[in-house]
Amino acid sequence: MTEPQPVGRDELEAFELACRRAFHDDAHPSDVALDVRTTEPERTLVIREGDEIVATACTMTRDMIVPGGRAVPVGAVSAVGVTPGHTRRGHLGALMRRQLDDIHAAGEPLAILWASEGLIYGRYGYGAATRRVTYELQRRGAELRPDLPLPAERARLADPAEAVPEMRAAYEALLPLRPGLLDRDDLRWERVVYDPEHSRAGASARRAVIQPGPDGEPAGFALYAVTDVWDDRGPAGELRVRELLAATPEAHLGLWIYLLSIDLMRTISWPRAPDHEPIAVALRDADALARRIASHGLWVRILDVPAALTARAYSAPLDVVLELEDAFCSWNAGRYRLTQNGCERTEAEPDLALDAEALGAAYLGATPLLALGAAGRVRELTPGALAAASAAFGGFPEPYCADLF
Repeated sequence: MTEPQPVGRDELEAFELACRRAFHDDAHPSDVALDVRTTEPERTLVIREGDEIVATACTMTRDMIVPGGRAVPVGAVSAVGVTPGHTRRGHLGALMRRQLDDIHAAGEPLAILWASEGLIYGRYGYGAATRRVTYELQRRGAELRPDLPLPAERARLADPAEAVPEMRAAYEALLPLRPGLLDRDDLRWERVVYDPEHSRAGASARRAVIQPGPDGEPAGFALYAVTDVWDDRGPAGELRVRELLAATPEAHLGLWIYLLSIDLMRTISWPRAPDHEPIAVALRDADALARRIASHGLWVRILDVPAALTARAYSAPLDVVLELEDAFCSWNAGRYRLTQNGCERTEAEPDLALDAEALGAAYLGATPLLALGAAGRVRELTPGALAAASAAFGGFPEPYCADLF
């Protein structure tokens, strides 16, 4: 097995094609061209057998919001794949080793990724830190409660490409309020509105809807598409939500009022929704909504324990000593005293013992330390320490990552 190596800019297309082979993707030229533009060649890794690229991985430079509203630099891991016929040869482990070493050396305290399969990344210290939920709403009978705070202005339809400045303004208003969200530069917004016909799966072109706030400025937006379907009962269209983000409850409800008003739709579906989408408790009839946890969402890997734990806030008084096991990134292993004022190494006796995967799962607050303790993945060494730490890690808005990268 050869060692992982970066690629040159002139090899990015070959890199993208190899990655897509690993995912059995037909590699449409326009998709590949966009990926080439948004890939950082100095942060790509490949393994070759002869002249052929047989394994790939890349890191993207992003900032992520953590509990408390701070933006923290992260290595966003993507394009991890091994082509058919070259699996089970240690290529993935070699890529993970080099990639995590490089992210740590770059000074990024966290690595994040979306996992194609949940079994893969725990062994490298990634923890499942959010959940991805699919909602399906039966439009007939889907009425909002009458006692909800409604916006002063109605939402309005817009062309997605033309509405990027307004969507960006709404997104940046929400950004510090929602753990798990990532920064979006011009290229990221180009990806958000990228909508080639070959990827629509029978739906219409994507539409945007903008919800103004009380000052008239954008306070939320949604991206969606519809299907034109009829059956023996009449119109049976499906409205597919791609994104729905709002900075206030009023803006959030205004977007749903708009979506629920679209005629000829039988269902509204939203894959990749947050775990506890407010629409679930805003309906008069909860039976109109089906909720299914599709898979884990964002996975988090802590690479610098003091920096990562100091960067986020805590919702309750905290003074706990953690004993961390980290076989894959040995520099992390040891004891840390964590308080609301920060985290530092210590020789004190530990209150809790856990591994890197469990700490990554708990980091954004969606996976309670108490739940991890009940599963035996966090060991309580001082009575009461687990409940106190679990309360301090939670209590923030539910983490959610809207970017699939």
